Amino acid sequence: MELMESALLEMGLWDLFQQGRGANASFAIAMVIAVWVAARFSSVALEKGVNVVGKVILTLFALSVLMGGMSIVQSTEVVWTAHANALAGLDAANGDLNLSPGSQVYVESGGSNSLRMIAGYVFYITGFLTATVQLWFDTSK
Repeated sequence: MELMESALLEMGLWDLFQQGRGANASFAIAMVIAVWVAARFSSVALEKGVNVVGKVILTLFALSVLMGGMSIVQSTEVVWTAHANALAGLDAANGDLNLSPGSQVYVESGGSNSLRMIAGYVFYITGFLTATVQLWFDTSK
């Protein structure tokens, strides 16, 4: 495969990756807003003297936000890893494909990032706790 063709294939994969990142970013922003909404709904409901049924409903909503957040963390990891595998597959399928140095580093890392995943999990778990602890425990002391 000649150099220009391999460069175009690599750039095409990076373009697809960028499009996927845009979609994931939109969903991540929506999930951050959902965490805020869950916490805000809980705090307003608490001020209004919500009953047990309301507390259960708000807890279920916060749980759905937590599960959606975990989903975005996992899907982002899968997309990044799959992209690294696709770049590596270009090289394996064509044998003489010359990946750029940046792509080579990315392939070697496998696209995985444990810190990104841990930060995502911590964010969504603390969001869940922020929304639910105030409903079920007396936090005024």
